[in-house]
Amino acid sequence: MPSLLERLLGTGTPDEQVDLEARQNDADEALRDAVERGNYSVEDCGVTGVAVVNEGPDGEPVIVPIARFSLGKNVENPNMDLVWELVGEAVEAVQAPFDDVFVRHYDVQFTFDGDELFEAEECRRVALTDQLVDQYATDAGFGIADLRDAVEAMDDIDDEIAPVAWGECKDYSQTDNAALVVAGTAAAASASASAASCAGAGAAGGAGGGAC
Repeated sequence: MPSLLERLLGTGTPDEQVDLEARQNDADEALRDAVERGNYSVEDCGVTGVAVVNEGPDGEPVIVPIARFSLGKNVENPNMDLVWELVGEAVEAVQAPFDDVFVRHYDVQFTFDGDELFEAEECRRVALTDQLVDQYATDAGFGIADLRDAVEAMDDIDDEIAPVAWGECKDYSQTDNAALVVAGTAAAASASASAASCAGAGAAGGAGGGAC
């Protein structure tokens, strides 16, 4: 019997994928509403995908929800206070839809020094453990400053393992043994554009170039 990853990477549409797409849509709507209410100065935002990175012991998907913000083409050095405010909004948006599934960690990604969510020269991410996200979303005494302090204190400089305070983005569509679930044609097109722009950035910048 094929594994969950094989089924997700195949041509069918299993129930697990439908469920993750629905959760992604709910989180995306919540994030866009929050950014609009807060009148943040960002070009665009969205919950752009759900990476399935493994299977749990009972065959359930182990996932990484991905939220992304475009900070704008004229931004070379992002305002980190704004970055963390947006991290807080992303946490609020994604926690409830994914609360009862197996989350490895959450990615909150920021593109800048270029246009739109997937065409910028630079992309950096804040990676948050499920425990930190739950604490921020449910504990009124644990604010965004506390979350930032905790992530920065726990970041061990390994960009692969959460928590990550400000690391290079990871393109899950180019990762072996992972499946990127995206909801809708626009999201799928964006994911493809992300892979293409990441490849271009890597070729242009070499090992030190901006990652997407």
